[in-house]
Amino acid sequence: MINTFRERSRSLTFRIAGLLAIALLPVGIISVATTYQLLDRADRDLAQTLLALTSDAAAEQEAAIRTATGVAKSLVTMVPVMREAGYPCEEPLSALLRDTPELSFIGYVARDGTVMCGSSAQGQSLAERPLHREFIDNPGPRVKFAIRGSISQTSVIVVSLPVITGGDYDGYVVASLPHRGLTTPTGADDLKNRPLELITFNGDGEVLTTSSDATDLADNLPADRSLRALTGGSEVAFIAENANNERRVFALVPIVSGQVYALGSWEYRRNAIGNGMSFSTSMLFPLLMWLVSLAVAFYAVQRMVIKPTRNLRARMLQFMRSRKLVEPRRDRGLPTEIRDMEETWMRLAENILHDEAELYDTIHQRTVLLKEVHHRVKNNLQLIVSILGMKIRKSRNPAIKDSLTDIRQRVMSIARVHQNLYETSTAERVRMGELLEAIVSQMVSSSHTGDTRDVILDASYDDCEVYPDQAVPLSLAISELVTNALKHMGPAEGETRPRVAVSLDCKAGGNRGVVVVRNTISAEPAEIEDNISTGLGEQLVRAFVSQMEGRVSREMTDDSYTVTIDFPIQAFDDTIVPSDHLHPVQPADRSRE
Repeated sequence: MINTFRERSRSLTFRIAGLLAIALLPVGIISVATTYQLLDRADRDLAQTLLALTSDAAAEQEAAIRTATGVAKSLVTMVPVMREAGYPCEEPLSALLRDTPELSFIGYVARDGTVMCGSSAQGQSLAERPLHREFIDNPGPRVKFAIRGSISQTSVIVVSLPVITGGDYDGYVVASLPHRGLTTPTGADDLKNRPLELITFNGDGEVLTTSSDATDLADNLPADRSLRALTGGSEVAFIAENANNERRVFALVPIVSGQVYALGSWEYRRNAIGNGMSFSTSMLFPLLMWLVSLAVAFYAVQRMVIKPTRNLRARMLQFMRSRKLVEPRRDRGLPTEIRDMEETWMRLAENILHDEAELYDTIHQRTVLLKEVHHRVKNNLQLIVSILGMKIRKSRNPAIKDSLTDIRQRVMSIARVHQNLYETSTAERVRMGELLEAIVSQMVSSSHTGDTRDVILDASYDDCEVYPDQAVPLSLAISELVTNALKHMGPAEGETRPRVAVSLDCKAGGNRGVVVVRNTISAEPAEIEDNISTGLGEQLVRAFVSQMEGRVSREMTDDSYTVTIDFPIQAFDDTIVPSDHLHPVQPADRSRE
């Protein structure tokens, strides 16, 4: 698998795709960063929207508390006057209450808890009420929530201001508001699917009013900070988790600075550009843009570079296999560089075909000339054979006739070699099997041994090719050996016909050749020269084998005589040894014949 990946990673397609992905990666990063900026801006807009909605939702409550605070302040200034008049205030305060429907009670409570002046319940004692004790123990302006008011017997919001007479605390003025749930704004599109939750609380962190049930209060409060910690600040919006680890948007709006605050809570949904687009969709957009850009760029490279390059390679392979030139398709969409490359390739291929044609013509001329040389040499040798035949017929001396006959036989062998060279070889390579088959069959068919019985020829030739520098001496050596075998052969014991066997084995490792010439001998054979014979034929064979850098060995048994030639076959990719560097044939030493 790793090797397959490495192989594919070297392809032009893979590398261009990788480079394009890296080149277009900054575009994707910029898109993602831009999307994040837009999302952050959407969060800020969401916070500002929640602040505005919270302010609108708390506007009615703010107006009521401010009205109660204003009425309480007015009553504080009227308490000394009413005290001197004997507190005739029930009637005017009741009238004020009727003109101010936001309020449910207005009155002055003395230090001992007696309602000294009020819109109702005048003279009633509130000394046992928890709120009264809190107001006495810690005098000061405050806004409190009472689940059951002492006078109205309903849940109220109590606004209290201290009354100071002569520098001493002398009770407090109370203005009560009926407790009503806050009304959330309507008409905003985001509120249809995401309701706004509102809470008002005082400076002590006590909840005054809510827009939902008390059981859901923890869901609409931040878990990491208390309401008391939120007091004392200005308008602010933030994102935090509630008790259920749900992220929500919170907006804090002061209603009465330092005393009453409104807290808006909204489900947090990270939106991108436009409504209904989720965070994942927003982040998917730049990724898709990067992938589309990569696909477009890759298609362009595939169309303009990779595909034309593959087509050019296919035409090159076709030319290599069949030497057939295929004209490129005329595509105006190809880049100029690709068209120039194809034009250069066509010119190069045409030049190769032209040079090959000239080379083939030259080789053909050389082959024809070489064959003609071999043919003329063969004709000249045939002429010499004819002249020697005339001399033999005119000679009366048997010794001279035998010598001339021997010379004529060797000249005829050389002539056969040249004849078969131009018939079975090319200019550079000789098919040795065919050459030996032709030479041996001609010698056997034209032999005149004086024995009328037919000769049995066992021949086996491997198909191998050698240089002419090896073919000529090997052919001459085989001719000498076959001539000698035909001269001294005889039927073996138990046989009626002589047998000659010639074999060529070129499969011994592919770089050596072995030639074996074997003939049978009769029970009373003529005397045969051994390895130290000084005859001319023996010296010629050794000289020819020496030219091939080979070895010759002989073996004689009771019924056969075998000569083996082992020689190296020169590879065609090796440097060819010139013929004038081969060992020359030394003339025979006539004194040793």
